[in-house]
Amino acid sequence: MHLEVVTPELRERIMPGKAQVPISKYTASFKAAVEVFGRGQVSTYILAGLGDTREAILDICEKLVAIGVYPFVVPFVPISGTPLESHPAPKPDFMHSILGPLSKLLVDSGLKAVDIKAGCGKCGACSALSSYERMLTK
Repeated sequence: MHLEVVTPELRERIMPGKAQVPISKYTASFKAAVEVFGRGQVSTYILAGLGDTREAILDICEKLVAIGVYPFVVPFVPISGTPLESHPAPKPDFMHSILGPLSKLLVDSGLKAVDIKAGCGKCGACSALSSYERMLTK
């Protein structure tokens, strides 16, 4: 269940169909999934760089972590031939400003990529988030 974008107005502009499902519905579904699969075994994909602020992303991440969901934050990568092909990828300093605090939140909460059994967070190839986590646990 990937949120992808977290600001309601931005969700409506970038993904109007998906935005019809409110974040509150995702939250209820995440809670139900955590009951079934366990804390840290449910994840969601959040794309940084599409217009959500650092604060908006970290705010939703705090809420997700509190219910046991691993927020897998990845940089948006434009793909040729798509409507967002000209949208710029986020700058490294923007990603660092999110992944640094997020990795601390995850490690402090006991949700780490190395403990995930399946999914995007386990693979980790699309984001440096697990590398940030490893730097904190050395």
